[in-house]
Amino acid sequence: MEEKELQNILLDKLPRSANLRPLKGFKLNFSGNKGFTKIFFSASCDCETAALISIEIDEEKSDQEIHEALPSLTEKLTRQEDLFRSMDCSMHSKMRQGRIPGSK
Repeated sequence: MEEKELQNILLDKLPRSANLRPLKGFKLNFSGNKGFTKIFFSASCDCETAALISIEIDEEKSDQEIHEALPSLTEKLTRQEDLFRSMDCSMHSKMRQGRIPGSK
């Protein structure tokens, strides 16, 4: 299944409460996992902070396996969005400045 098709299927299956924007053509590979397609979304806050949210899908998975995993995949996306949105704007500001709590 193509990346764009995967992204569209995920967007269609996300709950209405989700407010994620697809990032088309975004090709970063932070994990270094070869053989996985990484699908990227963005969530933003009124304080102008944006979060990069993603999931990985094994390229070996069949279309049927992907469809069966959609509830889990959309749950992971919404959980990441919820974590970002649960942070207050002062935390977002620290993130923008590269000052993550707990790091030195």
